[in-house]
Amino acid sequence: MLKYVNGKEILPEELLDEIRKYVEGVYIYIPKSDSKKSKWGERTNYHREMELRNQHIYDKYLEGIKISVISERYHLSSQSVRRIISTQKRKMERIVIMIEELLKEWNIECTPVQIYHSAWNIDNSYVLKVYDNPNALQRNIVMMKTLHEAGIPVPKIMKLPDGRDYLTYNGIMYVLTTKLNGKNIVNLNECDDIWFFEFGRILGKLHLAFQECAKSISYWNSSMIEEMQGWVRSNLLEFKPEYLKPEDIKNSIDELSELYDDLPKQLIHRDVHLGNFLFDNGVFSGYIDFDLSQSNIRIFDLCYFLLGILLEEDNNRVEEEKWYKIIQQVIRGYDSITTLSDIEKNAIVCVMKNIELLFVAYFLGIGDEKLAKDSADLFSFVKKNEDKIQDVVKLE
Repeated sequence: MLKYVNGKEILPEELLDEIRKYVEGVYIYIPKSDSKKSKWGERTNYHREMELRNQHIYDKYLEGIKISVISERYHLSSQSVRRIISTQKRKMERIVIMIEELLKEWNIECTPVQIYHSAWNIDNSYVLKVYDNPNALQRNIVMMKTLHEAGIPVPKIMKLPDGRDYLTYNGIMYVLTTKLNGKNIVNLNECDDIWFFEFGRILGKLHLAFQECAKSISYWNSSMIEEMQGWVRSNLLEFKPEYLKPEDIKNSIDELSELYDDLPKQLIHRDVHLGNFLFDNGVFSGYIDFDLSQSNIRIFDLCYFLLGILLEEDNNRVEEEKWYKIIQQVIRGYDSITTLSDIEKNAIVCVMKNIELLFVAYFLGIGDEKLAKDSADLFSFVKKNEDKIQDVVKLE
């Protein structure tokens, strides 16, 4: 007896749309295939790409991005986005129950609210952060303690009753911290020159505090040029993305190599974007998330932040001309706290290009073709406008 199932229940929407081009509203018999044949999508990393895409969509939803905006960003119907979110929520139901039990170790009883795939709002007073890497955990704990003792606005670790900094359960580690006031959602188009100047100052103050932290903690020494000449170049050679010219890749990495030894290095944040800075009624209220902190060239943080502005969602995207003004104000603000050398200012465009090449290589490596292409487009934008960007930097 033949078994009939609803295609909506087992087929990805993209595949279903393809099938509808040929037939719809009727039963189709699909014979069993040779067991040795590859499953649909197996050779193209389709399932992995869909898994990553759905995680990104859910994270955007948790950040408070509207479904209509997410739909436009990922070229999906609102109904499809809602279905993806609903599926992700169902996956979390069991985890919510488990976390409720874990919170009792801190003598807290409440229902956690997920705010990111690895973080939970606890009674609007605390944040529970989830780690699977013990080294990253220890580094983040020491960093937060040191910065907190130095008077920098960062979350305070809430110890367990027996004095431990974190709880381990089934190989996963959980850290409870205070929840700082403020939100990490900022409308960039409502921010004036003074706001961006002040953001530069905020980043400069964090770097000065990091210099003090480096005297008392161990941290990961990273080298951007070693990454570029190592796994980044290797990935780009292996995948050969058609949207990047090999000579552009080579020239950008060679340019960084020539400058690298003269660029100041120190402990940096390494993940500077608006999601990791809190603002309360427009006023800066604290730094969060030091998971990626490492020693590297210090202008990496500046370049990373400025590039990230161009990747904001459509409802928060700034016009190109405003972006150039933002560059000028952020650098002016940073320079007013800790002076940038001429070598650093002249290297900003070069570092920007290499950051985007790094992300192209990273996303290709994990099978996310779309984000790899987005990074390549940003690389091309910076390369095309490097003279204008450099002129703005010099005008500061």
